[in-house]
Amino acid sequence: MTITTRTRTARARLAAVVGGLAAIATLGLTAPAATAAPDDGAAPVQVEVVTSDEQVTVEAARATAAAGTLYCAVIDGTFGCKDYPVGTGLVVARLYDGASFTGRQVVVYNPRYRVGCTGSTTDNEGGSTLGAMSNRVSSVRTYHQCDVKLFDGASKDGASTGWIDINSRLGSLDNRASSFAIS
Repeated sequence: MTITTRTRTARARLAAVVGGLAAIATLGLTAPAATAAPDDGAAPVQVEVVTSDEQVTVEAARATAAAGTLYCAVIDGTFGCKDYPVGTGLVVARLYDGASFTGRQVVVYNPRYRVGCTGSTTDNEGGSTLGAMSNRVSSVRTYHQCDVKLFDGASKDGASTGWIDINSRLGSLDNRASSFAIS
C-alpha cells in the first residue's frame, strides 16, 4: 500500500493533537473542544537548542510529552491550557520544579505567535492553573519579550510575584504557585 504525503501529514497532525491532549490531561485540566491551529502554510517547526538569545520554538520532536516535561498552550485573553498541537508557535516560558532551571518543567507556548509577546505587562497574553505542577515551581525562564507572574491561588489570585523575565529562585513564592499569567 502506498501512503501519500497528505495521509502522512494528516497522521502526523493527529499524533500531535493526541500528544497535546495527553499533556493537558497530565496537567489535570479540562480543555475546550478541539480547535485546529491555523494552517498558514508555514514550514514545520524545527527543533532548536534553547539559549537565552535565540528564538525558541516548541520542540516538535517531543510531541508525546517527554518524561518530566508538560506542555501548556496559552492564547491571548484566555485562561487555561488550550488544545493545540505541540510543535506550533513559540515557547513563551518554562516553569521548573527545581531551583536554577532544573527538574520537571512546564513548557508554556503560544501556538499563534511567530514573533513573541508585546513589550507591555498591562496586556493579557494567556495563563493557566498549574495542575500537576501546583506548589512545585521553583524557577522560571521566559522568552520573546514575554514575562510571567505566578500566583498562590488557582485563579490568578492571592499572593503573587512581580513580572518575571528570568529567576533561578522564587523566594517567598517558591513551591507555592498554583497559577500563572503571561504578558
